[in-house]
Amino acid sequence: MKAMVLRGKTLAIEDYPVPEPKEGQVLARVLACGICGSDLHAAKFMDDMIEASKASGRTAWDTLSMDRGMVMGHEFVAEVVKAGPGVEGWEPGTRVTCMPILPDQDAPNGFYTVGYSPEVPGAYSEYVLLGARMLLKVDDALPDTIAATTEPCAVGLHAVREARMEPGQTALVMGAGPIGLMTLAWLKHNGARHVSVTDPAEARRGLAKELGADLVLDPLAEDVTARVAEAIDALPVDDEGGNGPVAYGGPSAVTQPDVVFECVGVPGTLQQSMEFANSRGQVVVVGVCMEEDRVRPMVGVNKHLTVRFVLGYNADEYAEALASLTDGSIDVGPMVTRSVSLDELPETFESLSDPRDCKVMVVPG
Repeated sequence: MKAMVLRGKTLAIEDYPVPEPKEGQVLARVLACGICGSDLHAAKFMDDMIEASKASGRTAWDTLSMDRGMVMGHEFVAEVVKAGPGVEGWEPGTRVTCMPILPDQDAPNGFYTVGYSPEVPGAYSEYVLLGARMLLKVDDALPDTIAATTEPCAVGLHAVREARMEPGQTALVMGAGPIGLMTLAWLKHNGARHVSVTDPAEARRGLAKELGADLVLDPLAEDVTARVAEAIDALPVDDEGGNGPVAYGGPSAVTQPDVVFECVGVPGTLQQSMEFANSRGQVVVVGVCMEEDRVRPMVGVNKHLTVRFVLGYNADEYAEALASLTDGSIDVGPMVTRSVSLDELPETFESLSDPRDCKVMVVPG
């Protein structure tokens, strides 16, 4: 089969062995796979990602090495081709998706991470191995390219759920890439009172507006604090007699959002998110900064801030994301800006700094 293989920092289309499903696994033909920002980072900063994983005390990536070829791709929808021993109920031709975790008795930790394990190919390929007990059936009416957004949709859901927002609270989403837009979609779905979104790219600000943002701003050209405060102050007075929590020690001079979702992940944006947040508010860090960063702790102390780092999702959230895409309560159609073939994928990785793109899909066929 064809697959895009990462060797060191080089991406190339190669012939790759079609894997054979073991007990509890199925072999599936990839129908569509989203290009994830984590994969773009991995192609350039894999050494840093491995080092950070080890510093975090995690062991799942212990087998990763830049000297071994690896097939990435973990945002997928696929079609069952063959069931391994002991697998029942998953007929060939069934469209499925699942969390990118492959149970395997031979793996050091009992599983492989699909898309980040040299031992098994990810979905930037024609075929992929999946764990049968984790499979979710995809409704016939859901297009492949939408079904393949289930994974980032679950990331957005998890970020919003971890914020534990209360009714009537307001939010600011920094960054209108795929994860920022998924976060926006879930904030609006869950009834956030006001959601502002910042992004320097006009095309992505347009997508944010289309997906329901109450205010979109260019952070390089506009005063975010002043514009967001103006919008929040213009909201009708809530049942508690105000638009947000009072500052520690007295009312704040400027109304700011209760929760800031940092979905950019570059040096400096964490400090900005702390400055944008309201007193006694919180910052939810969703973006993954690949470098060391600096913050001014006194800003967080003065504001009595909570800073929460989040990662991924759980199985229930993954299933909820797929269900919401299926019933249309979460509409991510505008986010899927184009599709490419496997042969085009290495070049596409080099060009995805273009902010006109949002979620690009790989369609192997």
